[in-house]
Amino acid sequence: MTESRTEKNSEIAEEILEEERKQKSKKVFKILLWIFIPLFLIFTISYSCLRYIGNIGIVVREYPIYSENINEELNGIKVIQFSDIHYNQYTSISDITKLVNLINETNPDIVIFTGDLIDKDYIIDNEDKESIMSEFNRINSTIGKYAIRGEEDFDDFKDIFDNSNFTILDNKVEKLYIGNSTINLIAVDETYVKEEVALSDANYSIAVIHKPDLADNIVEDYEPGLIIAGHSHNGQIILPLIGPVIKKEGAKKYVSSHYIIDGIDLYISGGLGNSYYPFRLLNHPSINFYRLRTK
Repeated sequence: MTESRTEKNSEIAEEILEEERKQKSKKVFKILLWIFIPLFLIFTISYSCLRYIGNIGIVVREYPIYSENINEELNGIKVIQFSDIHYNQYTSISDITKLVNLINETNPDIVIFTGDLIDKDYIIDNEDKESIMSEFNRINSTIGKYAIRGEEDFDDFKDIFDNSNFTILDNKVEKLYIGNSTINLIAVDETYVKEEVALSDANYSIAVIHKPDLADNIVEDYEPGLIIAGHSHNGQIILPLIGPVIKKEGAKKYVSSHYIIDGIDLYISGGLGNSYYPFRLLNHPSINFYRLRTK
């Protein structure tokens, strides 16, 4: 009888312990759930902001460019710069269509692409090439359309721009004639030799480069009125109080949208695509719109 009662007490004790374990497990599960749900929401919202909201739309950044060398014939000339499309699986032809429509709405005189058309890790097919060429052919300009290479531009770049009425500029000076006035486009990369890319007289000069860290050499060798560059994406992700996060080789010193070097303006396009990661924060895709003004 005593043994039976002892066994019964032992069973009851086991049941109580089992119930306590279940209650404890439920509490732990609830605690983990309350931790996981906010973290999941934070991650989802953050990813959406970085991946989708950060890449929505194209901003037109307009800059008036004042200079004593800009005469009345050059006054009001409109220059559009677009850059760093990095065409890949995250980019659609509809994005290119929106870009072209936006460029044409500005009624530009000069259109300049400053490098990196196709993403280095993406193999473009013929259908997309034909579509891009068709869209780029729709870009209107009163003076001309020009393109320089980025470090990711190879055969597809040449095929597309050659067949889109763009002039590809490789380490050369292109002279543009506007009435009786002239503008030099100084289009060089890090391999240029000053003696081989010599300037001729012009009323005004614009240096066109891909990697902005080349700007110091450009200022020293050519003293242009304006330098425009791409490549940096303005850091792609910009954090308050910290600034640009991603600094690429060739854009370590000059990353943000504007600098003044020895009195010469350097403007860097934030670009349209993304490098390394398909994310943007506080830095929407953009094109630059320069309007030349007499001082």
